Amino acid sequence: MYNDIILNGKGAVAIKYIKQLGVAAVLTALCTGCASPVTEVSSHEVSVIKLIKPSNIPEFSRIVNEFNEVNNDIQVKFVDAPLSTDERHQLYVSALSGRDASVDIYWINDEWIDEFVKEGYIIALDDEISVDNSKYIVNAQDMFSQDGSLYALPIGLDMDFIFYRKDLMAQAPTDWDSIMEVCRRTDKQVPLAVCIENSDADDIMHNVFEISRSKGCSYADALSLYKEILSDYESANDMPVDYVSAFKTGNSYMLMGKGSLWHKLNSSTSAVKGDVEMVMLPGSTEKKAASCILGYGLAVNSNSKNIEAALRFLDYMDSKERQQRLSRDCSVMPVIEALYDDEMIHDANPYIRNIKEAVKNAPKHESLNISGESFKKGEEAIIKYFGNEETAGSAGSKLEALLQQEERSF
Repeated sequence: MYNDIILNGKGAVAIKYIKQLGVAAVLTALCTGCASPVTEVSSHEVSVIKLIKPSNIPEFSRIVNEFNEVNNDIQVKFVDAPLSTDERHQLYVSALSGRDASVDIYWINDEWIDEFVKEGYIIALDDEISVDNSKYIVNAQDMFSQDGSLYALPIGLDMDFIFYRKDLMAQAPTDWDSIMEVCRRTDKQVPLAVCIENSDADDIMHNVFEISRSKGCSYADALSLYKEILSDYESANDMPVDYVSAFKTGNSYMLMGKGSLWHKLNSSTSAVKGDVEMVMLPGSTEKKAASCILGYGLAVNSNSKNIEAALRFLDYMDSKERQQRLSRDCSVMPVIEALYDDEMIHDANPYIRNIKEAVKNAPKHESLNISGESFKKGEEAIIKYFGNEETAGSAGSKLEALLQQEERSF
């Protein structure tokens, strides 16, 4: 059994206890429609490697198709994992600790490297992949290494932005006061003022840290602001619990969420396509972001039966051209610094223009170190606060101590 922390439609924390399925059953459900591990094509064996990624990252099919064409003994298939950080981590750990081999490559967050290496879930890449750290906008070698060995190929970055409806708002939100002014309006044109991309306690703790940092306020005030934003759901009817979907279906003025959502929010199925703009969180400057930088890497499952094929795909992805295509097609922020000046990326993802210096100076997502007992204590504080069992001041003090704010002053 494990807890899935979500915010329900009334703005309160809900706990749903999900019976943990067997590892094979979980991954079988995720892999529905995927090909079997090995199949016969033109009288020679083809290794089918499976890559699991967050559901908000589109399939980078053009890159994969090009790889398949020049590596006709390998086919790459995608598996979608939950968008929620905690749910995805739970799924990964459940599979990897059970020595499941049905997924070969894991799209992972840099904050999981220490744990995954310690538990032997992923293999070292030193003998096969050699990265040039000087080309990256962040210290990617450090983000994805342990004890001097590289365990994941740096593939991209992400951070929170404010998406807003330019058809509903005359100007971009520049501070939290203007954002809250929309929340408090009684004549809103759509049901919700602000949606916040959150699904679990881990996401909520990072959101609260970012609001505190960007507004320059205490954790208690950030929690109160957060709760007020969510209170819109009390009066809204038939709203999706998934806040990203609520924004995408045209029910909100703004969304605080990852930059990689740009592609999804401007897809052919989005009701707000063409009406979305985005800005960095209030408090950010061209030299420094208020958001935390999250690193993405591709790691090879130590239980994989297709390690050699998986390594060939990682080697293929270790290319400026491939990572340019990934950023263009999937709205992932580049990890290669030169790509921040790429006009083709700017055309596909206008938000990447002019954020290079801010990215360099943003705090690292993994530096918050929310894990183990710290995570449990933070989760408990959040549950009690949103359940009206604890004050903002008490919960905020606990979060501030756990997140060690003094080491990351703005």
